[in-house]
Amino acid sequence: MGALCTAGSGVGAGRDAVYRGSDRLSPLSIFESGLKAAPLCGQITDLRDEFESPNRTIALSCIAAREALAAVGDRRGVAIGLVFATTVGGITRSELFYKALRTDALVAPNAARELAFHEPCAAAGFLCRAFGLAGFYTLSTACSTGLHAVGMAKRLVEQGDFDACLAVGADALSLLTLRGFSSLMLIDPAGCRPFDERRAGTSLGEGAGAMLVASEATAHRLGVPPLARVAGWGASADCHHMTAPHPEGLGAQKAMRAALDEAGIAPADVGAIATHGTATPDNDKSEIAAVRAVFADVPPFFSVKRTLGHTLAASGILEAVFAVCALRDGIVPPTAGFEQTDPAIGLAPSAGVRRDMRHIVKNSFGFGGNNASAVFSLSS
Repeated sequence: MGALCTAGSGVGAGRDAVYRGSDRLSPLSIFESGLKAAPLCGQITDLRDEFESPNRTIALSCIAAREALAAVGDRRGVAIGLVFATTVGGITRSELFYKALRTDALVAPNAARELAFHEPCAAAGFLCRAFGLAGFYTLSTACSTGLHAVGMAKRLVEQGDFDACLAVGADALSLLTLRGFSSLMLIDPAGCRPFDERRAGTSLGEGAGAMLVASEATAHRLGVPPLARVAGWGASADCHHMTAPHPEGLGAQKAMRAALDEAGIAPADVGAIATHGTATPDNDKSEIAAVRAVFADVPPFFSVKRTLGHTLAASGILEAVFAVCALRDGIVPPTAGFEQTDPAIGLAPSAGVRRDMRHIVKNSFGFGGNNASAVFSLSS
């Protein structure tokens, strides 16, 4: 696995921050948002791009991908594919070009070069070439994208399209997302407070996560001991609203049940739930309503949004990386930012406990009613 987030570069740095329930949000400083006040974000202020990346999203992606592939030995004769997940693609560079174009029309002939890596598929192609991969797919389903990339990687390996598949999710902070979420009044000026009665919105972040998905035989051939199994994947689209979740989380219920069914386990077998937990008033209430409908006895659950920020397409896979760590270490992390139970939810997230687990569920939900759920299980 690989990870890059506001807590630092590498799986270990992010894992430790998640286990501590650290508050890693800070006032936006990497660019000027144009908002009345600098929002609290999970930003990466010391990004070191060793890949000469065309834009910030690709730079983030390459660092996480490199870590995920670092343990792989001789991969000659092994076809490793790529599933790349993003929502903003190369828009950070596009925004700078547009700003320049508004003040100086003479830069217009540079458009082809400046916008060449705007599209998500161009970023996927860059990663494919940089790491010598065998082919790629690109996904963009809002904030569920990163977890869908893991599920799609699972399918591609099962179907024999690739011997192994690298799932990567990445998004950089941009004017589009900051101003967009602000216009929807979905940003909490005090920082996100998942599941808290006083929650007033999310906090945006940036980062990248990566997972190398392979069959057991291929993992053995590559000399990489499996960390966990992607036991089940569920996908649904409830199409309730452009930005609001279904009040009862019907699509979320379908995604969780599909993931559990594919994993061949009962809800009672799940040791913990790594929620989407954005801290928006509607999302948290809807997600727990869905969880209650699926789980007769709700297992411990947690959100890491106050620690990492909401990293959009990266969130599903980045948070899945730390969910796998939690599964292996027998730790249900605390939820930073939570203090008061919301009577409308009726449940409180974990305060941070140790628990023997065999299975953990990860949820990711996005605008437009896009829902993803995955079950990660310890290798037998």
